[in-house]
Amino acid sequence: MKILKKPLFTLIIVLSLIGIFKLLDLEYDLTKDKRYSLSKRSISKLVKIDEPIRIDVFLEGNLPNRFIGFRNQLDALLSQLQKYSGNIILNYNNPYEFGDSEDVIEEMQRYGMTPEIVFENTNGNRKESIIFPWIILNVGEHSERVSLLSKQLGDTENKKIVRSLQQLEFKIMEGLHKVTLNEKPNLAILTSHQTSEQVKLADLLKSLRSYYNLASFDLKTKGVTKQAALENLKRFDGLIISNPKTEFTQSEKYILDQYLLNGGGQLWLVDGIQVDIDSLFNLSGKTYGFPRELNLNDYFFNIGIKIKKTIIEDLYCAPIVLANGKNNNTKYIPYPWPFYPLSKPLNTSLIGKDVGTVISQFASPLDTINTDLNKTILMRTSEYTKSQGPPVLIELEKVTLKINPSIYNESSKILGILIEGKNKSLFYNRVKPLSITNIKNDGIIKMIVFGDGNLAENQTEKGFPLTLGFDKWTNNFYGNKTLVMNAIHHLMDNKELLSLRKKNWEVAFLDKQKINKTITRWKGFVLLTPLFFIICTGWVYRLIRSKHL
Repeated sequence: MKILKKPLFTLIIVLSLIGIFKLLDLEYDLTKDKRYSLSKRSISKLVKIDEPIRIDVFLEGNLPNRFIGFRNQLDALLSQLQKYSGNIILNYNNPYEFGDSEDVIEEMQRYGMTPEIVFENTNGNRKESIIFPWIILNVGEHSERVSLLSKQLGDTENKKIVRSLQQLEFKIMEGLHKVTLNEKPNLAILTSHQTSEQVKLADLLKSLRSYYNLASFDLKTKGVTKQAALENLKRFDGLIISNPKTEFTQSEKYILDQYLLNGGGQLWLVDGIQVDIDSLFNLSGKTYGFPRELNLNDYFFNIGIKIKKTIIEDLYCAPIVLANGKNNNTKYIPYPWPFYPLSKPLNTSLIGKDVGTVISQFASPLDTINTDLNKTILMRTSEYTKSQGPPVLIELEKVTLKINPSIYNESSKILGILIEGKNKSLFYNRVKPLSITNIKNDGIIKMIVFGDGNLAENQTEKGFPLTLGFDKWTNNFYGNKTLVMNAIHHLMDNKELLSLRKKNWEVAFLDKQKINKTITRWKGFVLLTPLFFIICTGWVYRLIRSKHL
């Protein structure tokens, strides 16, 4: 065994083992959260890719300190993609190599890639960096931009980085799903019953087109029989009903009932109280809220829920911006507006996981009824609410009054719910409103209901739609788009994509304040400890040597 004590032989063994592991491509992720491993669904998707995919990475150049680690994690993930697919081609681009910074920023924004401005304080100096945390996936003539950052209202820089790292695999695989999708499921948007205007759903529909074949559906089309309407509706895997304002007839409910029992998913965005927001901003500055009569009480009762005819006021709310002054002296001041509740979707389902804060407008609470159906609560208000029944007087002048927290003494209210399971027809053992063939008396249903008709509606600027969830008055971004998209993916059985949102990272950050207080001590420790060990080792060596002499 004397040969094992020779340094050269030991070095040869170590290098041989490294070579064997490298040759066999053996890897093992020792991290607790498996951050360096792809999910089984991602691997399954990657091995099926049969055409070249070029990934252009723009997070390059002189990066801020906190984004250096982010870039390293991105590189590790992209290497994993290449490991399971030989068709992945990586191309790194430093945007600032192509021209002056102002021209680069303008050009990148023209392509829809907004910059991220990062501020750093180093030794009392404030440094500003402009980076582009984006990648572009290219397959043939198709391309998809992917933002690498996942922002939420109120995030600290550390939380934003951690959330973005958690969602990296999801975002990249979502982009791959879009550019490689050959056959899309069919999704319908109800256009009868005075549902949301097309311009107010424009951003949502634009995002959905990458996943689904979209088409409008009118339950009141003249010259089309109810039987034909039902057969046409059955061609779609899902139906969106956003903010309906007129009543549904018994025949129309029967069609929706049969569609639901035949496996069609339904997303309902419904107000319990109707409020004319435009009239609120007239000269009087007030309006009234009255019950929204849609003739759907029995339809929802049959699946075990009830939309209450009340309106929610929440102490945790978004601001409303009002003008103060005249002409050049006009100032726009934000005031807390309890009629705009802010809610955080629950992490108990993949629909609400890491969605962030969602804004509602004049929302109504949902109530549940005991049935055998599975009900999953998706979103709640805060614990500090109150509700009013009709007629509800809404006055703008009250925003300037001091809010009394003690009157918000009602508990949290349900704003969104998922209903799944086997259910009987609404018209089971009842007189049918019309005669159709292939009647189903029961079936497996899936439906999502939100008590806010405006939840999926984007704002507009000079007639053009803005991003869903963006408030142009406060420049705040809310999570409405992610929540609604996740709900639709679930109803359309696109659970493979949603499952990638499960990944959780456990990241520990250094406490900067504690570091600043103890930095002198640690500098001394780092400097003196090696010297101490050297002195002790020398002393022990000299002691042993003196005994052998």
